[in-house]
Amino acid sequence: MWLVFVFTLAIFLLVVWVLLTVKTPRYQMQKTDVIRLLQAVLVGQASENDWAIFLASPFRHHPGLAMIQGRCLEIDEKEYIGHSPSGYLFTQHGLWLLRQVLEDVQNLPTDGD
Repeated sequence: MWLVFVFTLAIFLLVVWVLLTVKTPRYQMQKTDVIRLLQAVLVGQASENDWAIFLASPFRHHPGLAMIQGRCLEIDEKEYIGHSPSGYLFTQHGLWLLRQVLEDVQNLPTDGD
């Protein structure tokens, strides 16, 4: 009986140790991911979920992308129309503004710089 208790306690402690030492994976959007998303938005192939994830993602690792995200939040507040029959998430003016944002993203330093 003691052997079962010790074995169970050892397994339990091993599981607790693994859970405490293993970190959860985190996804960080990089410059190329933002470019790909903006291009998809501009051709009407991005989903509302893709856009929402971008707006909610932290960009502490890349201040330039954080500024781009802030601009996109402003555009989102004024020009976002949601999924429409045409497939576009933004008004024509919003798409024009996002084209400018895309050019600015492409001019940012590459990931890791």
